[in-house]
Formats: sequence, C-alpha cells, structure tokens
Amino acid sequence: MKFRDLSLSDLDAVLELQNAVYDSLEDKEVLQILTREEFEGVINQGYIIGVFKGQSLVATRSMYIPQVDEEEHLADDAKIQNKERVIYSEITFIDPASRGQGLQTKMGEALIQRVRESGNFDHILTTVMPTNIPSLKDKFKLGFKIVKTTYKYGGKKRHVLLLDLLNEIELIGEAKKIHFEDTEWMLNNSEYYIGDSLTDKYINYYKKK
Repeated sequence: MKFRDLSLSDLDAVLELQNAVYDSLEDKEVLQILTREEFEGVINQGYIIGVFKGQSLVATRSMYIPQVDEEEHLADDAKIQNKERVIYSEITFIDPASRGQGLQTKMGEALIQRVRESGNFDHILTTVMPTNIPSLKDKFKLGFKIVKTTYKYGGKKRHVLLLDLLNEIELIGEAKKIHFEDTEWMLNNSEYYIGDSLTDKYINYYKKK
C-alpha cells in the first residue's frame, strides 16, 4: 500500500470512500460526514493523506484548521484561550476490506508529525462518540486525553479529546475506572477528571490538576 498527500484531483475518490464507509455502518451516528465543499477546504489546507492499494483509495485521514469564531469551537470545551494555534483531528475513512492493519493510527502519526513540524499549532482537538471504541483506542494510542464529555452537533454525546503539543498533561492520584458506557458519570464529572487510557471496557480517569 502507498501513502501520499491528497489533492483536489482526489476529491471524487474521497467522497466515494466516505459514502461506502457510511453505507456500511450499522450506527450512522458514529460518523459525521462532510460535504464536497468541506472536503475542498480540508484539502486546500494541506493536512490530508490517503492510502492507496493500486489505484484505489482505501483509506484517508485529515486534519482541519477551524475558524476562530466557529460555532461550537472545541477550544471552548478544552478551555484553551489561543484558538489561532488549534487544529482539529478530523475525519478518518477506511474501506471495510482494509481494516485491521493499523492504517488509522499510522495516518494519525504521520499527520501529527506534520503538525509538529509546521510549528503553527499548540493543541490538536477532536471528538469521539463514546461507543466508538476503535476510534477511542486510536486517540489514546496517539496521546490524546479526554478533557470533556458533552453534547455537540445538535445534541449528540461526544468526548472532546486533546493532544497538547507543548506540555505533558499531568495525571494525579490513582486511576478511577469508568465503564465506557457510563456516559452519565462522564457528563457529570468530566470538569474534574481526565480520561487517559482504555483497559478492557473501562476508561482510566485521573483527577485534573
């Protein structure tokens, strides 16, 4: 398989992959799909890569620089003041036949390295649906922490995760193990706890400093 940056000439292939992945999902709420115009914006910003098997696009992952005045800006959830130095870890698509090869994390590592090398950002933010365990495992593996659980995108439960590119987030005390489905606890306590990792079906939470 070959990894390469995507351009506007790949836009139709990206949309076809998005539609194929979306159609394969039992729970459509897992995926917040993007429009053609939104993908054009992502591609033009230059933080998008794809994986090709022969001539076919089988996976893609991107990051997106949000407008500072964007509605529901994730920096507000993470209590970050300087929104100009924030980038989002955006959408990932992997063709069902190409899953199980670690492509999501490999693409994530490549994009994070590019963000670091740019020197333009201090924080990477993203959201994950609480029941989307593969995506949650990917984010933890890349170093993200859950800093808030709340309602986003018209009332959908989402974890807000942060990767601090400047400082290691300090964890305090012993881990509190919370089942990944116990979103009620998370909604009520995420102001005081940070989700650090996943063990079996339990998220390890630590008190915020």
